[in-house]
Amino acid sequence: MEDDMKATRQIRNTLLGTAITFSLLAPMSASADGGIELGVLTCKSIPGTHRYYVIHHTVGVDCTFNHTQGQEHYKGIAGIGLGLDLNWRATENMAYAVIGGSSDLDPAAYSLSGRYLGAQASATIAVGASAAILVGGGKRNISLQPIALGVNTGLGAALGIGYLSLGPAFEKRAVRSGF
Repeated sequence: MEDDMKATRQIRNTLLGTAITFSLLAPMSASADGGIELGVLTCKSIPGTHRYYVIHHTVGVDCTFNHTQGQEHYKGIAGIGLGLDLNWRATENMAYAVIGGSSDLDPAAYSLSGRYLGAQASATIAVGASAAILVGGGKRNISLQPIALGVNTGLGAALGIGYLSLGPAFEKRAVRSGF
């Protein structure tokens, strides 16, 4: 009985934390409303690259940016830079609408390269959901907004400052972690 009550409290607290996070994300989303949707960025976690440190989580990602002029492939690092991360995730997948200040996108320039910061939340019991709104990029003028909730498999909950650091997939240099 006591275990059931603990589980109920944990689920309630996770849902409350997620609701608070989304209420904090709303102003960030509204600030990017004047931008132009440039395309869709989809990211998948790279198996075996997860690192968990309770207040910090990092994972390697493979990302594809689909836009009107083609595709660009990126590699990077994503995670929670500061917050509470009590997750064990087997897989993570996210899709973002890429919002920018202008439609002048050079398809060969890998315009999404750079670092993004924002709020992130997730809750997972076997299959769960996550969301993050991130702002940044090379010129700090790109917003990544979730098209729908990301899909995770694993167990746990997380809430904190999310980050994503991207570089062209063909580059050999390491992409910096954190923020």
